[in-house]
Amino acid sequence: MKKIVLVFLSLILVFQMSACAAKKQVKDNAAGQAKPKVNYSKDLKAVWVSYYEIGSVFLGLNEKQAKQALDKMFAALSEAGINTVFFHVRAFCDAFYPSKIFPLSENCPEGYDLLANAIAYAHRYKLSFHAWVNPYRVALGKEISALDTASPAVELYKDNPNHLIFSGKDIFLNPADKKAQRLILSGIREIVEQYDVDGIHFDDYFYPSDNSEMDKSTYAAYKNNGGSLELSDFRRESVNTLISAVHALVKGENTNLLFGVSPQCFVEKNKESLFADIASWLDTGSVDYLLPQIYFGFENESAPFEKCVAEWVSLMKGREIPWYAGLALYKSGTEDTYASEDTENKDSAYYEWMNHNDIIARQITYLKENGIPGFSLYSYSSFVDSGDNDTLAQEVNHIKNVINGHS
Repeated sequence: MKKIVLVFLSLILVFQMSACAAKKQVKDNAAGQAKPKVNYSKDLKAVWVSYYEIGSVFLGLNEKQAKQALDKMFAALSEAGINTVFFHVRAFCDAFYPSKIFPLSENCPEGYDLLANAIAYAHRYKLSFHAWVNPYRVALGKEISALDTASPAVELYKDNPNHLIFSGKDIFLNPADKKAQRLILSGIREIVEQYDVDGIHFDDYFYPSDNSEMDKSTYAAYKNNGGSLELSDFRRESVNTLISAVHALVKGENTNLLFGVSPQCFVEKNKESLFADIASWLDTGSVDYLLPQIYFGFENESAPFEKCVAEWVSLMKGREIPWYAGLALYKSGTEDTYASEDTENKDSAYYEWMNHNDIIARQITYLKENGIPGFSLYSYSSFVDSGDNDTLAQEVNHIKNVINGHS
């Protein structure tokens, strides 16, 4: 009899365990892989919302006021035809949300979770929301002594200065340093586990220069431990390692999440000066999209828009990973300092963005005609507030007409 009871109890226990496992699987699927995500990969119409723009809009607002501002922000973007926002959540080893790892950004209001509210309102208007992270950047134009003492970068520096690299007065996490890499990954994990973001987005801050002195000790230690790569390849491999690890982490949380990078425009410069080996990322499937910053007009003497697009078309030929173009709306109505040295001739490329009020609109049309499935505008403030810049105001109207299919 006791054996029968034991067998019966064992069966019940097995059943309960199976039921629990099934419930856990359902819960995991509901919260993870099966969670619907907003994805406009085939028709990206995006804007970047930078850290200083967030500060200008939200600092000093209580939560109720912030919700009203978010509602207004995303309603306006949706009405204009925008479908995706790249929203800064970490610009300088800080956070725009209550983090257990990073101190709150000085541009983020305190007392409530701005990021959670931003995601909720973006999704209310069917906007895809990507958390924009500067993975390595710690500070620009600051000494280490000026940093928030709560910054994990300060702790890393105290442990060993080689966890960081210094370029002039700019400070970065050392891309080759394992502790720095773990910090970056912990920050990404915190975001994707706690927030219903649709993607993680990196921009163009990698190694700040090709100066061989800034990571001399790290590279020497690598060589002393039997490493055989030359410095440039060592740096590229360090960045590759992080990009691959972030992609794996993001996909491990939810296969529907996207991970993309917005590098600067020139493919070779990325590889040789910033040590961002984009071709390698594509070969290994370490990114879900690329968004190069093609911040040049049609008349630029050294890097005209069409030539830059052609370079990326060549790189991406035969690849399934989509790419889009970042466009320089902020230039509209201003002098383009590096487009030409001819400042005397008012018809030179130097004045292109002042002479024409439809450059971005024509660029969007050009992208579409050449099969490139989207763009992002830098940045939000230029799109929604032209101030007294009449050229910009007219440009924005042209953009909206193109986005919404009006002539």
